[in-house]
Order: sequence, then C-alpha cells, then structure tokens
Amino acid sequence: MKKKTIVSLAAPFVLATSLFGTAASAAPSDNWLKSSKTELSAHRGAQVAAPENTLEAITQAGKLGYGFVEIDVQQTKDGHYILMHDKTIDRTTTGTGNVKDLTLEEIQRVQIEDKAGNVTEYKVPTLEDVLDEAHKYDVGINFDGSKGDWHDKEFVDGLMEEAEEAKVLNHSFFVLSNDDIRDQFNEWYPEATVTFLGNALTNLESDIEELKQYENAIYTTSIKNVDEESAKEIRKAGLKLHVYSVNTAETYEKAKKIHPRLIETDVIIP
Repeated sequence: MKKKTIVSLAAPFVLATSLFGTAASAAPSDNWLKSSKTELSAHRGAQVAAPENTLEAITQAGKLGYGFVEIDVQQTKDGHYILMHDKTIDRTTTGTGNVKDLTLEEIQRVQIEDKAGNVTEYKVPTLEDVLDEAHKYDVGINFDGSKGDWHDKEFVDGLMEEAEEAKVLNHSFFVLSNDDIRDQFNEWYPEATVTFLGNALTNLESDIEELKQYENAIYTTSIKNVDEESAKEIRKAGLKLHVYSVNTAETYEKAKKIHPRLIETDVIIP
C-alpha cells in the first residue's frame, strides 16, 4: 500500500515564486475576451499545489490568483461528466480501467495519486463541482476539446448546460482542433469562444483567416510557435492571443514581451 500524503503548497510556491516572480492578473468578467490585460491559466488546474484535474487544483487556482484553468472533460459509463486527462484512470488514480467503461460511483471509490505516485485524499471530481468552484473564485474555463465526445450533440449539450448553470459559460473558451468538430460546435453554439492549436510561425495567415469566421475566437499556440512580429499581426487582426507550454523562466520572459491575453502554465504562480 502506498503511503497516503497531502500535497503541500509551501515548497512549490517558494520555488515558482523565486524563479518567476509575479505575473499580471486581471479581474475576470464576462468581457474577458475584450480585456487587454494578461492572466495566467493553470494547465489542468494549479498543479503547483494539487494533483492535476482535481477539485483542489481548481480551488488552489482560485486562491493563488490564476485567471483561468484548463480542464479535460470525459463522460462516465452512466453519463456523468468528470475531469480526467487520459482515456483510462490508471495513471492518476489507484484504480484501473477506461473512463467510458466505469460508473461515477466506481471511479469515485478510488483515490488520486500525485506525480510521485503517492496516494492522496482526493477523489476524481465531477464537472459540476469543478465549475461551481471556478465560478466561486471568478476563474475562467479552458475546455480542452481533445478529450470527450465533442462530435456528439448530446455530450456537448449536457456539458454546455452544466457550464451555463454554473454561470461560467460566458467566461470560457473551447479548444477544438478538429475542423469538422469545431465548425459543428460553432453551428450549435455560435456565441461560444472557440480556438484550435495554431502555429503563428508557419500558418499565421491561414490560422487568422480560419478564426475570423467565428463570432468569438482566440488565437492559441505554443510559446515555441510565436514571436513578437507574429503576435503583432494577431493583434492587428483583432484577435487575442493564448500561449501554452510556458514552463521556464526563458519562455515566461518571452511570453510577457508579446503581451498575450493568457499564459498557460504548469509551474508559474501569479
């Protein structure tokens, strides 16, 4: 039996703060896409303070001052929405099996493991609880559309209903890199903010053209695939910029220079 541990805030906070200092943080609102300020987005929640995609990771993101969290949503065998990055629960919990083959009750019998393999007190959270917690702290939601059945209208409708009930729908965006799925989603929910994983160094013109067809969109790219000149072109096109994989002092300094709307990170603390 693995030793049960509770993830500590102190050490990661001191390390990240000493490396990166502070980042600008704007008070989130329903007009978040129009703001010119930069906020940090916590990839799979505040992993500096709690295991990925847990309710505690969302709580700590709110307490630490992140503007957004990125989350991965899947549906259980009995139709409940939960947070889980992998198709199976093997890597992040004490259990095994595919998410789609397990009921919510079965999944919540197991415990979350941290990156070191220690068993924690945390359970796999429901989307409802996560969105309610995010709203409590005015934290926006980045829905990663690479997980879950986004081609299925029933899946999408149920998720959107939960987001609307939690009052986070107007403070969220949807990363849908499959063209057909994104266009279908846009037909269903034309006011929702959409994006895909672009490359501002190689596909800037076509990426902008694609995004400009939507009522609300944000340009998403890895920090490795954008520079100051391409960032200026994105702004000229009337689009906000969201950069991800910002996990070193070097990439953080680069990100600040190009003034994105969102900086997505695993390790930087506001």
